[in-house]
Amino acid sequence: MVVVAGYLGAGKSTLLNHLLAGADGARIGVVVNDFGAVNIDALLVAGAGGPGPVQTVSLSNGCVCCTVDDDELEDVLGALAARDLDVIVVEASGLAEPAAMVRRVVLAADPRIDYGGLVYVADAAHLADTVERHPSLRHHLALADLIVLNKIDVAGDPDAAQALVREHAPSAPVIGTVNAALPPELLVDAEVLAERAAAREGTARQLTLDEALREHDHDHTAHGHTDHDHRHLHDGYTAVDVATGPLDARRAERLLTDPPRGVFRVKGFVTCADGTRLEVHTVGRHVRTTVERGRRTGEPTVLVFLGAGVDEAEIRRRVEGCVAAPDEPADAQAALSLLRFSAAAQEDSAIAES
Repeated sequence: MVVVAGYLGAGKSTLLNHLLAGADGARIGVVVNDFGAVNIDALLVAGAGGPGPVQTVSLSNGCVCCTVDDDELEDVLGALAARDLDVIVVEASGLAEPAAMVRRVVLAADPRIDYGGLVYVADAAHLADTVERHPSLRHHLALADLIVLNKIDVAGDPDAAQALVREHAPSAPVIGTVNAALPPELLVDAEVLAERAAAREGTARQLTLDEALREHDHDHTAHGHTDHDHRHLHDGYTAVDVATGPLDARRAERLLTDPPRGVFRVKGFVTCADGTRLEVHTVGRHVRTTVERGRRTGEPTVLVFLGAGVDEAEIRRRVEGCVAAPDEPADAQAALSLLRFSAAAQEDSAIAES
């Protein structure tokens, strides 16, 4: 579940449209404050729900768009989690407090919900003025797992806008975009979608939303419209693969909770010095681990770092700094520093807090 936030007019709904059009074969659930603000052609809407504070619109690929108030958000998230969806995007109001929204997603009781990060959309053309008028936006930038610096094509000084972002979010990945055209691969694993799409092959279905949007785009191109606004000016995403030996779990924890600059996600497997092998997924500084069972011993640590503006040499240097020395005695307690991010440990912690 991905949270998209940003001040009024920054381009959140435009980003959502690009995600819907570009995430190949994905079933996407969308929660927005105002369905009418999302520029989805009315021909793509299959039907609407009843009256009340939550109005649900079922789209042609089985995805769901909802307009929702804060009191009903948890119910809507639970209902969407029960659907056969690949990702749920919550578009926060331009006046919303992102920290509160993130907390609600992270602490969602439904075990099917995983936090997919806070994507903060900033208007490069007006960022300095907006931050001056609304100082709280500095905290919003600092909280973001990924910053989309939108409208760089019309910004008088896009470098100054990026410097301002870096002032408040020194390590977060920053993607410069035109019309908020964010690479979907940053948010949705292509290989996972391919597996799920293959599993769905042969089942009766309607035209998926992304296919319908692609046809719509094709029609526009055929009538003289171009696709130039789907391209990025700079700061494309990068994937860095690293394979190495067993890691010292405590040093690996520091790597995952304080990732190298520009890294948005980390996924893969960590083999600890004591032989414990964990599947790891991170978004920003949010870490999730699962013990991998039934595997042979001696398998390498394999990690993929995904982000924007990353320094590959720094990433490799940070990982190698976590490698356990061959003669280093195995600490049976060290793995607990990573196991505390497992679903079971977090559930126990939540029970203890309650």
